[in-house]
Amino acid sequence: MEKRKLRFLKVLKKDFALRVLAVALAIIIWFALSITLFPTVYMTIDEVPVNVAIEGTSAESQGLELIDFNEETKVEVSISGMRYDIGSFTAKDLHATVDISGISEAGTYSLPVKVTSSADSMNVTEITPSTVKVKLDYIKTADIPLRVRANAISPEEGYSLGDPIITPETIQVKGEQKLVDKIAYAIFAVDQKKTLTESYDTSDGKVYLYSDDGTLIDDKSFEISNDPISVKFPVYFLKTLKFTFDYQGAPDNFDTSILKYTLSNDTIDVMTANDSILDQDDLHLGYINLSDIDLEKTFTFDVSLDSGVTSASGINTVTVTFDPSGFVCKEFTIPESNIKIINAPASQDIQLTTKAVSNVKIYGPQSVMETLTADDIIAEFDMQSSVLENGSYSRSVKIYAPQVNTVWCCGRYEIMFTVAEKKTTTTTAAAANTPRPGR
Repeated sequence: MEKRKLRFLKVLKKDFALRVLAVALAIIIWFALSITLFPTVYMTIDEVPVNVAIEGTSAESQGLELIDFNEETKVEVSISGMRYDIGSFTAKDLHATVDISGISEAGTYSLPVKVTSSADSMNVTEITPSTVKVKLDYIKTADIPLRVRANAISPEEGYSLGDPIITPETIQVKGEQKLVDKIAYAIFAVDQKKTLTESYDTSDGKVYLYSDDGTLIDDKSFEISNDPISVKFPVYFLKTLKFTFDYQGAPDNFDTSILKYTLSNDTIDVMTANDSILDQDDLHLGYINLSDIDLEKTFTFDVSLDSGVTSASGINTVTVTFDPSGFVCKEFTIPESNIKIINAPASQDIQLTTKAVSNVKIYGPQSVMETLTADDIIAEFDMQSSVLENGSYSRSVKIYAPQVNTVWCCGRYEIMFTVAEKKTTTTTAAAANTPRPGR
């Protein structure tokens, strides 16, 4: 039984080998007959990619670029040729190209597709589609100014939102020249909704392109720089300050409350990044010299703000105007007896040269001015802060009425005086010992 089984297996193996050999011989015979009896074959190959090359062409030398061609374009190619040349061809063995060597002007062209291969016997019988559209144009790259739109960003009450600071200030846009020339500006839109109490930075936004008349331009035709864009929203403390000023050169007894005035702006809104201004209520403009007030003249101050503080009101100057109603002006001549030089050094002899100060303009309420006389007015020069050598001098004097606190002098007035060392009398010992007559 065992021997019969072994003989069966031997026969089976021998029969399988003979069958494989028979199949191989059949293929060889079929191939030989095919080459001999049917040497030419016909094939259709799908999905052959189409290539458009602009490098080295006259279009490239003219500055044209390929701007509208679907790089995924593929064609179906029917070919014939010797079986041994093309029998195993696939899409990888064919080269489909579009020739643009004869184009030197911008435009859209429908150009034929050409197919080649390395097989000498290959013939192309049909290409589907046989033409493809190609668009060439001049390309321009431009720096477009960038703006910010953030309608949902707002400050908390008591704060102010400054102008957004965008980085970079421009973006690069590349595309057809005639289309790029239509772009006037770009907007970086921040759609977040936030109420701010401190400065805020974000890069979360989208770029939109606009024409000069505000029309939105479709950005699909352009290459837009993908450099990161960031926006800073500065937030400031907001405070309203009251304008104030002071009088200079007023006598100690003068009642400044009698002067009625108006300011071109009473207050100013200011903003700052720090909270130091929260304790400040006033903004001091400066000083007005009492002797400059004639009730017709106006005084203009430049608004000066500390570093880091900016105006939210757009106020750069403030004008002070005085109300003249109820006041009159009279001229007086101050006699020599009322010209005073005070605080003179004990070692100096001061001699007044001026005998009177004439045409002195005094302003005050009408009821007071009706009874005011020159005897009520003093012209005074204080030497306390002066160091004068011997000689003759002309100096401005302060003019006021010591007993009346509602009048003031308008203008500048001077007196003349001389300074000399005081003469001292010495008694010599000899003179002191001289006997008196009759002794």
